[in-house]
Amino acid sequence: MAIGPVTHISIHTGPDGESAFLAGIRVVPAGRNGSHVYGRTLNHGEPDSGEGIDVEVGETLEFPPGSVSVTMADVDHYSKAGDDGYAPVANTVWTWLAIPPLESDQTTVNYLLAAARRLDAAHTHWTRAQSSLNDSRNEQGFPAREAMFDALGHAESMCVALGRAIRMIAHARATISASEPVPQEITSIEHAVKAIRDAFEHIDERAVGKARQENSSDAMSVFDQSDFFASGVLRYAGYSLDISHEAIPAMIAGRRYIIATATRAGLRKTITGPITWKFASE
Repeated sequence: MAIGPVTHISIHTGPDGESAFLAGIRVVPAGRNGSHVYGRTLNHGEPDSGEGIDVEVGETLEFPPGSVSVTMADVDHYSKAGDDGYAPVANTVWTWLAIPPLESDQTTVNYLLAAARRLDAAHTHWTRAQSSLNDSRNEQGFPAREAMFDALGHAESMCVALGRAIRMIAHARATISASEPVPQEITSIEHAVKAIRDAFEHIDERAVGKARQENSSDAMSVFDQSDFFASGVLRYAGYSLDISHEAIPAMIAGRRYIIATATRAGLRKTITGPITWKFASE
């Protein structure tokens, strides 16, 4: 009796089912020898014919050592981008780093995961800020003002999280020996994000006209965000940040950077041991 074509196998951290699931991998036939049926993953650049592995009850399905490899695409497949083009990255990076061979430098693991979480948090706040901005334009009076304040609050938090993510990406070469160049989408807004982030984070000092770099008038300019409510542009002391046309491209570029750095040992991880299933008859 046929088991049915096997088209995917899954990689887990342990025997705990769904809670231990890491990624599903496409597999194809690699021959047979009597009751032993062999499979493998697709080779780099190999077109997918859609063929599965046919296995009968009583046969053994075996993937010899080195025949199964996992790609970053296998992992990142589960992170879906929204209409703005950004997809969560922390879970993708964690999953990739959890698949053997493991990254030997725990500092690198911690650094990349922290930067990824900050970037995801920035995007979460960006989404809420955009939603509340849109709500404010469809309301009047008290509800409109309530939505405006909600939008600004999330924009402030976005800047704090994005500022830290940008700083970590900019310092990754020195801190974890990253080799990827810092994306232009990030370098072009780095100073503006830092200035606006600092103003929001130290809003108590700005309220009384105090700042390390700016004069009293500039320090208090953080309280005039009329351009943000009108067109989504945050301003402070001569700096500006368009949250749609500058912040989102920087987040998407930052995501690519973090993934590229996480896969610096290669876009494919090979499982060194054999994988075997015996499909016993009842």
